[in-house]
Amino acid sequence: MELKGILDTRRMGEPDLFLFAAIFTLAGIGLAMTYSASAVYASRVFGDSFYFLKRQIIWGIISLLALFIFQGIDYRNHAKYSRIMIVFSMFALIAVLIPGIGSNVKGSSRWISLGILNIQPAEFVKLVVVIYLVNIYSADAKENRVVQLLAPMIIISIIFVLIMLQPDFGTAMNLLIICAFIIFISGFPMLYIFFISILSVPMFYLMIYQVSYRWDRIIAFIDPWKDRYGVGYHVIQSFTAFKKGGLLGVGLGLGAQKLVKLPEPHTDFVFAVIAEETGLIGTVFIAVIFCFVFWRGILISLNAPDDFGRFLSIGLSLMITAQAFVNMGVVAGVLPTTGVPLPFISYGGSSLLSNMIAAGILLNISKYRETSTRGVNLEEVWNYE
Repeated sequence: MELKGILDTRRMGEPDLFLFAAIFTLAGIGLAMTYSASAVYASRVFGDSFYFLKRQIIWGIISLLALFIFQGIDYRNHAKYSRIMIVFSMFALIAVLIPGIGSNVKGSSRWISLGILNIQPAEFVKLVVVIYLVNIYSADAKENRVVQLLAPMIIISIIFVLIMLQPDFGTAMNLLIICAFIIFISGFPMLYIFFISILSVPMFYLMIYQVSYRWDRIIAFIDPWKDRYGVGYHVIQSFTAFKKGGLLGVGLGLGAQKLVKLPEPHTDFVFAVIAEETGLIGTVFIAVIFCFVFWRGILISLNAPDDFGRFLSIGLSLMITAQAFVNMGVVAGVLPTTGVPLPFISYGGSSLLSNMIAAGILLNISKYRETSTRGVNLEEVWNYE
């Protein structure tokens, strides 16, 4: 195939400025809520009300630079290095579990300490897994479909176990949701997906029912008032924040739940702080922005010039929005408690950076438009001499 014939299917244009505006808005809200939710706690514990805000600003600058860098890198390049990235990700997850390398906080070994900054590899692994699976399932199937399904699932299972060993149940489950969705959109028969789901039932039984604190969270989800000062405490305090916020909220910075009663107000439960201080209007606004991000991702997918770009757009959009709605669902009490941050808003550099990279890749895909036939053969482009 002539190179011109390959490249005719892709026309460079401007990135999706609407998507960029939505991401920038969420990040800005994140900085404001980080300070609002953490100032009193930071002043009491560290003697500096700006302690968390300053660190989040540093991560914000790094993340914004990463977004601009990745929106300038041709998205097809990520496919070529997906296998290398998945291997490196597994080594990073192993390193977290090694004493002296991994940093243990509240009984969990999820971070690698780099001085004043901590890296959480699992946040980046989700991004790598999306690229890896999309690269495999968007290509022409050269193997038997069963083999093409099971081989990557073995690798994903290893990653899942490594994340569970930290332990980080929320991230592990979010990873499975993303994987299942990518398998679904890649055209595998529902019978295959159903069979894998049936095989997974004993595993989930062991992970939830046989682990007391996880089962307690399920009980707390069903009836949090049964143990209102124990496992139900988080959810009840979150409910109180929603009740106090009402329609318009008590005012930015004026929330009371974050001062003593609401656990993790600047991380996993920052959405409860938003609910109390900005009311129903603020929470709906946040939810609408995330829906808008997903919608822009779908539009980018529909206009992408090849299968890799189409699947990658959907996968990255889902990676961001699925986690967002899981977090909001937990805080609102419609899902069992699990520790996942609210993308772009919760305090945490690794989550912010990984989601900004995902947004940068989405913006890069949005710069290309299909102008002729679908289904560009990526291998022919990469191997062209």
